[in-house]
Amino acid sequence: MKEALEDVKAAEQEAKNILGETEKEAKAIVADAAEEGELILQDAKKQGEEQRQKLIQEAEAEALKIVESLKKEHEEQVKHLKEISAGKTEAAVDMIVERIVKSYGDS
Repeated sequence: MKEALEDVKAAEQEAKNILGETEKEAKAIVADAAEEGELILQDAKKQGEEQRQKLIQEAEAEALKIVESLKKEHEEQVKHLKEISAGKTEAAVDMIVERIVKSYGDS
């Protein structure tokens, strides 16, 4: 009977040892998973930041193209308006001179 009792105690001790090892392994698995999860999160943040920078650069490049296009368009409009006004300036000067000559030409 003493031998059976010792066998039971030994089995209980072995069960406690197995349970202790299992708990250690479970904690190690949880710690590894948490560490791996953190690495995945950091990688995702890094990729997100890289993508954000890429999108900003693309948007800035597109905005620069638009600005250059608008600048060229406005320069052409200014040139056209200057050409129109140059012709009208000559006509206005001629008209003013004609009025002055008519008004004071008889003097």
